[in-house]
Amino acid sequence: MAWSHKAKNIAVLITLIKISAISFYVGYINAVNETLNNNLSVTNVEGGSKDDIDCTATITPRLQERIDARIKEELLDDSPISQNTNTEKLFPDTVRSYAAGLLSVSGKDFLSDPNYDFGVPFKNGYGSADALIVYNSERAIPDSLRRDATYGDEHGHIAKTSVSTALSNCDAMNVIFMPLGHTQTRPSMNDCYAIAGNFEDYHINRWFRMPNFDTTNKRERALQHSLPLRHFGRVTLPQGVTEFDLPELWDNYKLGKKGFLLQHFDALRTFFENVDTVQQELRELITKRKAVRNNTVIVMTVNIGQSELLANFVCAARSRGLDISNVVVFPTDLESKTLAEGLGMTTYFDEKNLGALPKGEAKLYGDPIFASMMQAKILCVVNVLGLGYDVLFQDVDIVWYKDPLEFFHDKSNTALQNFDILFQHDGSGQMRYNPLSANSGFYYVRANKKAQYVFTSLLYHGALVRKSKSHQQVLVQLLLEHSSFFGTKVKVFDKVETDIFPGGFHYHQDWDVMHDIVSGKSNAYLLHMSWTENKENKLKFFRQMGEWYVQDQCIGHGYMALVKGGEVTDGSLMSQCCSAEPIFSCHFRDKPSKEPCFNSPCIDKRCKQFWKPTPELVAALKAKRKPLS
Repeated sequence: MAWSHKAKNIAVLITLIKISAISFYVGYINAVNETLNNNLSVTNVEGGSKDDIDCTATITPRLQERIDARIKEELLDDSPISQNTNTEKLFPDTVRSYAAGLLSVSGKDFLSDPNYDFGVPFKNGYGSADALIVYNSERAIPDSLRRDATYGDEHGHIAKTSVSTALSNCDAMNVIFMPLGHTQTRPSMNDCYAIAGNFEDYHINRWFRMPNFDTTNKRERALQHSLPLRHFGRVTLPQGVTEFDLPELWDNYKLGKKGFLLQHFDALRTFFENVDTVQQELRELITKRKAVRNNTVIVMTVNIGQSELLANFVCAARSRGLDISNVVVFPTDLESKTLAEGLGMTTYFDEKNLGALPKGEAKLYGDPIFASMMQAKILCVVNVLGLGYDVLFQDVDIVWYKDPLEFFHDKSNTALQNFDILFQHDGSGQMRYNPLSANSGFYYVRANKKAQYVFTSLLYHGALVRKSKSHQQVLVQLLLEHSSFFGTKVKVFDKVETDIFPGGFHYHQDWDVMHDIVSGKSNAYLLHMSWTENKENKLKFFRQMGEWYVQDQCIGHGYMALVKGGEVTDGSLMSQCCSAEPIFSCHFRDKPSKEPCFNSPCIDKRCKQFWKPTPELVAALKAKRKPLS
């Protein structure tokens, strides 16, 4: 009660001070007006004469506006009167050179504010935690909240305000994303965050209580609380695993066997020796075939091991009447070149740079064939960007429902046009992909110098790509560095907030999105069958989704038997390989499908059915006389 009475007295005192300020301005105006009306003059005392000195006070229009605005601000100020009487500061004076005040804002409002689109997808539960705003000086603190930011609210807690108010006096904002709890690849740890005044830095240095990594036994390398803190790479896991093992110069120096670094030097030499010829040939081909639309070229690369997935993309798009005239296919072998040309696609076979890549299909994500094909994905984008064309790159395991270029070319979406590179969300929360988790199998790149330098840098990091067996994780780290260093604007379309670019995450985990797709209610432009172990399963999943359009005779190497004399004319395989209607078949009842697959086996251990056999559904199927496949 005593504190409440004291607070009321303080409130009354502040109100009186405001009234005094208003009275001052009103009195000032009256005094000035009286001066003008009386046209006063004074005697020059120093000179002893009675010469009049004109000291007529003139109020300029700008001064009058300022006076009026100040009076109006005081009269209309309805902000709550702070009852904060705390005397203990949130930060001691010893850190006030870089931490003068602290406020909190809604984390959800901060991350979703359209004025501050950071381009990152949202982690599940992101709205449950507030964001902290630390101010490096009193001037950066909002005028109306300086006491609360310095001392806390009336309870001594961190005061909370809106995003716009919290940032109203900030000339610059430095953003750091913090982990939200436990994940499978990053178990909850006792993390500490050290902030020290020094030369400004925009990188995170991570220290762990781990032994030096001088053993291959992971158990001996894991986190141990008894050890001192040691410096490790920022993408190191507490299990004693680093996600970025560096490539070696030599695999075996004595035997003269080159490591990934020297092998990449050889690949770069080939690239530099032929880049002018390749780009000239490519420019002539794109011009001749008119394979550009709104300055955009759609880029795909394929080897014979994935060739039927390319065929399915082409056949599905043409079945829907979608424009794929600006697709340029970069095959890595003569067999896939034959198929692409037989399907009527603009095709460029860069034999010098890509001819030595393996022909087989990748059996697993990250296997040697998969890693080798990453070089092709990088080179074809670098070469087309070098010609000044925007690039939509996509993997072959994609089907379109609508033309995605309509989305990227929508000039009315001004916020979208501000980004240099835009990605489908991969959906993975692994540390090596955070915080962007950008999917390198579907993205749009503008041919500006910032984006061009990102992919040139990725080309130079080819040895690290082969060592890590993923160009996606290397690309994500380069995107983060270029975003921070050069201001490259990167956007990843969140897998939950948007349903326009669904992928493997949705197919295997977000079945609400998949039910919308099979029922025709979705806004999706495409389906990307990522997160799928091998080509065999991708074919099965596309079939039961009703998204397979390739005749059996063109699966595998079968199409080569259709080529007469070993040569193919432009588009000659279309009628023999493409089905006008989707070819449907059931395979797994625990995966999304266009029609129920109740009698099919499960592929996952938990065996959760995509379709629930409700009486209504069973009756509807019987009415259609369709067997339960």
